[in-house]
Amino acid sequence: MNLDALRNLIVGGQLLSAERLGEFVTSWLDGGRSPDEGSEFVEWLVELRALTEFQGEALLAGFAGPYLLGPYRVTGHIAAGRLGDVYHAEQIEFHQPVSLKIFPSSLSKDPELTARLGREARVSLQVDSPYVVKTYQVGRVGQIPFIALESLQGETLQQRLEREGRLPYLEACQLIQQAATGLAYIHSQEIIHRDICPASLWVTTQGLVKIMEFGAARDALSYIDSVSGEDDLTYNQTPDEVLGHYAYMSAQQAENPHAADVSSDLYSLGCTFYHLLTGQVPFDEKNPVRQMLRHASEPPRPLSDFDSTIPSIVQDVVSYLLAKRPEDRYGSAEELASVLATIIPLAAIPEGPAVAPDFLEWVTSVDDGDFGVTVHEPEDPDLQQFVSWLSDHNET
Repeated sequence: MNLDALRNLIVGGQLLSAERLGEFVTSWLDGGRSPDEGSEFVEWLVELRALTEFQGEALLAGFAGPYLLGPYRVTGHIAAGRLGDVYHAEQIEFHQPVSLKIFPSSLSKDPELTARLGREARVSLQVDSPYVVKTYQVGRVGQIPFIALESLQGETLQQRLEREGRLPYLEACQLIQQAATGLAYIHSQEIIHRDICPASLWVTTQGLVKIMEFGAARDALSYIDSVSGEDDLTYNQTPDEVLGHYAYMSAQQAENPHAADVSSDLYSLGCTFYHLLTGQVPFDEKNPVRQMLRHASEPPRPLSDFDSTIPSIVQDVVSYLLAKRPEDRYGSAEELASVLATIIPLAAIPEGPAVAPDFLEWVTSVDDGDFGVTVHEPEDPDLQQFVSWLSDHNET
């Protein structure tokens, strides 16, 4: 792709003004570069932060902006999820920043994954807590399902761990205390999460932890999601399809995911706590069977092996959470939060981003009653191709 073709995409897609792009082109050519080096030119614009990585990849795939998904303008990639990726976006009419979790069109071909999406949509719409990611709307553009969430600024705990390895124990205690507070709220709504792990805990730029990823959750209406007519989803127990992540899962949940309960979620939170404190999961095994056997029978290495400054009370908390028998763990997430409050006070809840009242009225008015699903059809084949590319796109 040469510069002339890119100029049409960039200016026509409202990514840069003609004048601003002209300045970049002049600088590029004055530096002795060729007008035929379109890919290199786009990469250079990304390096200069004139374009985002997401915009650069879309351009090189031949898509002009603005990047629309129904009533939303997609502006960048945030994180990868188990079923779909999360993107920065804006509701166009009300200029409301949101995040969009976008699922691949192929999901509709798998009845179990479709059922799991239905569960995530229903459960996420019914929860409302500062410690849970807020869901505004569930929709579909053609065959592409999406969930509109609150604007996520920050990162997952998984991303934080990948960057830093492990966290200071006081910070880890405060983050887990907030997660426990959110978990207590979810449990009060008779919801079992079943997938608590660093990837399902979002940390805002203000340090507030929010629980997300409800595709594996179980609630009082779980039977309506089942393709088998039973009271829960059923899955082949393979590493990719299991309800939860083996590295953070209790042996009880692995043996019978339908019987997962409060103690199962607490065990998963304990594994997450251990990971924050040590930089590794309690039992690091590539073989999931061996990993679950160790969850069932072995104690993890003590925290002092990794950091001698971690006090014994923190080790006690982790030991209670990772007790082999469910009855030996904390009785509730509230109890865990109270114990952690003796180590470090609960952080104040920062004020969330402003949400336009007109936007909230709009998301309510356009729901069609099918778990809040709103159908938007692509306007033309080019848009449909972009939406399909977006749903399968995984920015690294």
